[in-house]
This record gives sequence, structure tokens and C-alpha cells, in this order.
Amino acid sequence: MNKITSLNIPKSLDIRRLNFDESILVSHQPEFLPWLGFISKASMGDAFFILDNVQFRKEGFQNRNKIRVHDSKGWQWLTIPILTKGKSRQKIFEVNINNTENWKKSHLTSLKLSYAKSPHFKQIYDEVESIYDKSDYIKLIDFNTSIIQYAFKKFKINIPIFRTSELLLKGYDVSGTKSDLEINLCKIMNATLFVFGQYGRTYIEKEKFQKNKIKFVFQDFRHPTYKQIHGKFLSEMSFLDLLFNYGDESYKIFNLIQIIS
Repeated sequence: MNKITSLNIPKSLDIRRLNFDESILVSHQPEFLPWLGFISKASMGDAFFILDNVQFRKEGFQNRNKIRVHDSKGWQWLTIPILTKGKSRQKIFEVNINNTENWKKSHLTSLKLSYAKSPHFKQIYDEVESIYDKSDYIKLIDFNTSIIQYAFKKFKINIPIFRTSELLLKGYDVSGTKSDLEINLCKIMNATLFVFGQYGRTYIEKEKFQKNKIKFVFQDFRHPTYKQIHGKFLSEMSFLDLLFNYGDESYKIFNLIQIIS
């Protein structure tokens, strides 16, 4: 059997990349219509691994996210219906969409009602609609990947994206949980710096990273404030909220200096 070779990942030229000489890996579970912190984290590294070979979590952000609306609450969920009966232990890449529900039409109608008066509605709506209409998606991960790729394009993040489920099929070691898994992911591309989210402090086993000579940092995302069309600003909406309001200039809203600790 041929030996699996490490991925050869070039250094990102993005000005938002962390200012370290080491090869940098960013990994995150896939989100539907992710928030800006997800996107900002990706801009810090040289490659982005979509962590989809771990257990799917109900009531998380893997099949739902928030958009801004004009009511007393100020926001609503957009949710992709999924098939869960008898599948309580399924992994993210195994999750199927429940296409007996007309979720695409429902989502697009909600976006129209919410953002029709936004400055860049037509451009962004047409682009999003083309993603919804592109395929009869069966797997949740396929649709989420298309959305993530679109988000990265709009925010000018030009780094390679890999699904861990696909890396597994190619023979790479994506085993383990928490620190062990993240260290194995780093070895796939010889990364010597791993970017944790803000909750990484709650489970990191620092001695394992030190033993493997892998450095680590924790993202400390400072959410930008910007003009929304529905009154008082609310943070942590889907990235689409920023796009509808600022269009192709949205990427400039991000701070060019990333905050880490």
C-alpha cells in the first residue's frame, strides 16, 4: 500500500492571516449560513478543514441560523429540515435533508420578506437563489459546503477547503476526539499552528500539543457593528445580513488585524 503523503499547502497571502511563520490550520464543524465569527476564523489560516466526520448535534447551527427581521424579536431562524428518525448517532456527513418539505421556497420567501428593501437585495438574493436552485441536495453537507464556499468568495478568503470525511476516504488519519483529533488534522498538512475558537480553552489538552510541537492560539472575535435595515443593531446574524446591507464591500467591515489570545 502506498504511503499517504502530507498535503502541500502554500502560505496564504491574505492580509488577515495570522502573523506567524508556521503553517496554520483552521478547522470547524460546518454551519448553515454561518455567522461572521466563523468566516473571520477561516481568514486566519492557510487551509480550512470542514470537520464533518463527527457526530451531528441537534439544535445547533449545522442546519439552522439567524436572519434579521422587522418584528419585536428582531430575528428568526432559517432551518433546513433533516431526517433524524432512527439516526440519533449519525455523523454530519451522513445527514440527509428532508426534501418532503418545501424548505427552499420557504427560505427564499423569508429572505425576500426580510431584505427586499436592503441596499444590495437583488444582487445577493439572485446569487443565493442560484445556490438553492443549483441541485436537488440530498446531503446536508453538500448544501452547507456550497454556502460556505460562497461566503468565502464574498469575503475574499482564498484558501483550500477540505472535508474531513473526504480526507478519511483518501486514507488520512482523522481519528480521535478534541485535542487528539485536532493534532491528527494538523499532521495531515504538517501544520504547526492550530487556531481554536473561543471555547477551545474548555477542552484543550495543552501538553499533547506541546509534545507534538504544535502551537495554538484562541480566536477572540470582536463582532463589527454596521448599519442594518431593521432598527437597532443585532449581532451574530448570518453572514447574509451583512451582504444584503453592504454587498461586495462587506469584506471591508472586518478588522484587518485579527484578535487572538
